[in-house]
Amino acid sequence: MDRLNIRSNLSVLQSEPYCPKQSMLSKFEGRTDEIRSIFAAWISSASHPPLSPLLVGLPGVGKNRIVYELSSITGLNLYILQGHEDITAEDLACSVRFADGAVNGMEYVLSPLVTAMINGGICFIDEIGKIRPRALSLLVSVLDERRYIDSSLLGERIVAADSFRFVAATNTGEEHDLPEFIRSRMRPVIQVGLPDKKDINEIILAQGGVYKNRECLLNQFWDLCAEQSLNPSARDAIQLFGLAASLGSFRKAGADSLFESPDNTKLNETLAGSAVPDIGPEDMEQAFNLFYGAVS
Repeated sequence: MDRLNIRSNLSVLQSEPYCPKQSMLSKFEGRTDEIRSIFAAWISSASHPPLSPLLVGLPGVGKNRIVYELSSITGLNLYILQGHEDITAEDLACSVRFADGAVNGMEYVLSPLVTAMINGGICFIDEIGKIRPRALSLLVSVLDERRYIDSSLLGERIVAADSFRFVAATNTGEEHDLPEFIRSRMRPVIQVGLPDKKDINEIILAQGGVYKNRECLLNQFWDLCAEQSLNPSARDAIQLFGLAASLGSFRKAGADSLFESPDNTKLNETLAGSAVPDIGPEDMEQAFNLFYGAVS
């Protein structure tokens, strides 16, 4: 963590930016409308500050992935705060921890929000709907034209840099749990639906690798989904194909013999995977049943 001097007698640690793996950013499919809407909301002028969009959608539809792409396109560092019910108002600004290597020493750590405000990055609060209204009250001055936050712990007012941008996400239904004083400041509300079949196919190939017999596997995957009347999310599809690839590796290597070596060398080599995963129809069906709990 980098240090920052707030004033002559106060040095604090900053939160680390989140850097997605390059494999996640190699190819981004769909979501052009959502990206365009957020960029439009973030444009500011002398007469109005940038807006703070709220992404709403089911788990796994790709809300976080949209934000990663925004960070990649803009070149702004991304700072993520995971929402949960135990977050306090002061947690949104600063926290205290025991100092490394010090006896009874304490040090301040700036939250991802305040670090983004100071450095002019993107702050992304994921699952903001899980944070209690009392804690969210500290965001009021951040999300309007004032663009500052007051920290009682630091005894300072932090004013956002011009390039600071804010975005949050919540699951479908939880946006109604947000207090009105936050909902009214989070505009526009952008609904993120399930990607269509074509986009999911492209996402599977971009994120999961190039599979042997990929057309047959994709057809089998969608046939299985149709049998169960399922509308898979992008996350479900990626993880399911990953599980099928692992099952294929186990089958190819001889699953029963993998655990015979005391140091698990063969197991580790198998788990490392191959450049082109070999997934058979039986692997896909087994993965599907395991994934969705449809084991007969």
